Amino acid sequence: MSGDEIDFWEGKGGAVEKGAGIAAGEGNAKRRPLEPGYIDVPENPDEPLRLIASYSTEADTYYFPRRYRCPRTEAPVEDRLLSPVGTIYSWTYVHFASMGRVKYAESDGYGVAQVDFPEGPRVQGVIHGVMGDWEIGMKVKVVLHPVAVDDDGTELCSYAFQAVSGDEK
Repeated sequence: MSGDEIDFWEGKGGAVEKGAGIAAGEGNAKRRPLEPGYIDVPENPDEPLRLIASYSTEADTYYFPRRYRCPRTEAPVEDRLLSPVGTIYSWTYVHFASMGRVKYAESDGYGVAQVDFPEGPRVQGVIHGVMGDWEIGMKVKVVLHPVAVDDDGTELCSYAFQAVSGDEK
């Protein structure tokens, strides 16, 4: 395995990311992925978060979310990490309750972007900020997006996107 590959589909529900469940928030807050198999949370908090994709060697194509087999060739695929930074292809602003909520967000809504990664996949997700913060072609990084809190106080997170600063590009 190369450095960008991870163990494939461990257990019943999918691979558990390297470093899953480590402290990744402010102060004493603990965070972990809501569902394993989408986000690689590195053990070193200085390393960027990355999305977990599948790669088909036969089709020379990356897929997100992960798959068991290549949809084009039906051959087995390998897990690979996508680059930590992508480019906004398109974005919109949603005036509707966000995931896991039954009422509108505290604000007037939230952004959703389609982000192109260098490996090929176009990934859709929440984008942090307010309307007017984003432009098509802007560089964004993968960040944790809290959606619920576990009984022990651990924040359960999905992925989202956030504009990168000049030194992160």
